[in-house]
Amino acid sequence: MGAYHLSVILVRQEKIAILILVIVLSVVLASAGILELTGKGIFSKPYGPDSIDGELVHHEGIVEESSVTATGGHRILVVSGVRVFVPSSCVGDGFPDLGQTVSLYGVVQTYRGEREILIRDPSDILTVVPPA
Repeated sequence: MGAYHLSVILVRQEKIAILILVIVLSVVLASAGILELTGKGIFSKPYGPDSIDGELVHHEGIVEESSVTATGGHRILVVSGVRVFVPSSCVGDGFPDLGQTVSLYGVVQTYRGEREILIRDPSDILTVVPPA
């Protein structure tokens, strides 16, 4: 009795299919990397009165007010007259203080009749350091 020998032989069509899969996977990974490096800036619009619910917006300004919600530990900021809701999962070390300038990305929403920007990730709100 001879030993069972398994040899893998790919036909031309299978080799082409594998090559196409490798190329597609490479393109998808490269695109994801480029989008990650580019950031949200190219997909967002400046916040304004014409911003609609669900729209990704960018806003920059000075933190005029900061309060904590009664439940959940969420934060409500007023940044240059615009209400910003920051869920507790996005509040961390280095959170901006009153008077600091911030740059933020978020989604426009209406909550109890008030328009606000909802922060979705801790990296979406950054303190802007003025030039020295």
